[in-house]
Amino acid sequence: MALAEAFERIGAFLEDRLPLMHAAGTALAVTDRDEILGVVVRGFADAASGTPVRPETRFQIGSISKSFTAIVTLQAAEEGLLDLHAPIDRLVPWIEVPQPFGAITPHHLLTHTSGLPIGTEDAPGALAAAWNLRHVRPGFGPGERFWYSNDGYKLVGLVLERALGRPFGDLVRERILAPLEMGATSPVITNRDRADLATGYATLHDGRPPHRHQPLVPAPWAVSGSADGSIVSNVLDMTAYARMLLAAGAPLLSPSGFEALTAPRIQDTGAAGFAYGYGLYVGEQDGRRRIYHTGGMIGYTALLMLDPDDGLGLVMLVNGQGERKPAGRFALRTVRAALTGEPLPPVVHLDPVRTPHAAGYVGRYSDGRRSFEVAARGDRLVLRRNGTETILEPRLEDEVPTQDLFVAPDPELERSWLWFGRNAEGEVVEAVHGPDRMPREGVTRPEPPPVPERWPGFTGLYRSNDPWIPCFRVVLRGGELWMLLGDDDEPELPLVPIGDEDFRVGREPWRPSRVAFDRIVEGRAIRAVHDGGSWYRSFED
Repeated sequence: MALAEAFERIGAFLEDRLPLMHAAGTALAVTDRDEILGVVVRGFADAASGTPVRPETRFQIGSISKSFTAIVTLQAAEEGLLDLHAPIDRLVPWIEVPQPFGAITPHHLLTHTSGLPIGTEDAPGALAAAWNLRHVRPGFGPGERFWYSNDGYKLVGLVLERALGRPFGDLVRERILAPLEMGATSPVITNRDRADLATGYATLHDGRPPHRHQPLVPAPWAVSGSADGSIVSNVLDMTAYARMLLAAGAPLLSPSGFEALTAPRIQDTGAAGFAYGYGLYVGEQDGRRRIYHTGGMIGYTALLMLDPDDGLGLVMLVNGQGERKPAGRFALRTVRAALTGEPLPPVVHLDPVRTPHAAGYVGRYSDGRRSFEVAARGDRLVLRRNGTETILEPRLEDEVPTQDLFVAPDPELERSWLWFGRNAEGEVVEAVHGPDRMPREGVTRPEPPPVPERWPGFTGLYRSNDPWIPCFRVVLRGGELWMLLGDDDEPELPLVPIGDEDFRVGREPWRPSRVAFDRIVEGRAIRAVHDGGSWYRSFED
């Protein structure tokens, strides 16, 4: 009875969060080392037809696939077919990735320490990524720091194909799916998979911050067969994968192989308390050991989370773009309480517009061209302009409101994040939106410095066939060029000049991401080359 009640509460938690996850449906399963303990499904596999999510519903699992890649790589290393510390251009001679700081090896690629950028899908596939990387310089020396790179894992797939003489999808099928009897899982995404896959969903406007009032639309479809994230599965099959990890890798890895898979290699500053191993995050949270990886695809998100001390594993698959880790932690905590006889944790409603210290933002903001007023209504922030009122939604990170970062669900303001800047004393002194920096009433802002003559010609909206980054906006703000990516882990970043038309994306000198503007026509750039991919100026404002 306690376990049944636990899964009822998990379902109630998902019902509360699903509207905030920009998703149509989800499936969640918890397993112990022997069997599935329960499955919860909510929402729709396809909203248009009203088809519900079922335990058998298949989703794209995204970057959870990286642990599959790592396992095949470790198997090859244990069989003496691959040296994890050999230069990649020795393993695959035609790979011409610049290596100015030293040799990049499979070990660096598996741990995201190669210095390569995250990568683009301007030209899809591993071969195209390797080709584009010929002109992309790493940002730092191999092993020096962590920087997540999908392109790095694409290269691992090419290395495996050459070392083992088989297509990457066949390697995953033969070495992982078949031994674990994961018969509903596909190692690559093809058009054949689309017929029985949950429909992926995204918010209506690309390149803009998502908010609760944006309708969901079917996300673009893309085939994929690269080693960074191309697996289709369901929660039933994925619990078999979780049980393999709870069994220390058996039967796929030796004890030393599993130790290599889960050894903490390098700290990820974006994941407090966690280091990255080979395709998995390992660390502690709330005093408990955790192994996990998230996944994100076009219209899909996923979570694999393990509690090795309790012998519990969780898989959550979503056809949308929401945060999964809070639901995963709640589910594991609730099932653990049911198994140990402890009180079950309550389901706490998440208020998406609650703003801590709302009074600190109150005031009028104006730059002489645009102005608005911000008022506090309890723990809500209300933006008033042109006789209308809009309740601001703080950006949530792990269900915690991000200080000073909001989206305004207003037709004009929703195109960019709304930031509030503070002085050295911590007082809010300005609002920032798109190109505009609007000082708070009573605050004097210095004039921005002059900018090079050609910079205004770089501003505008750029589009690509890359379904991951369909567009980005470049604006002049306070004497700097900024790149606005909308819904992204780093939604807005300054462009630091490293040449007349070349820029580093972000202030840190080690960042590998670059953008260059070219094909100047009547003073305006027609193309922006971002990390080897091409984006072209759009007609949109």
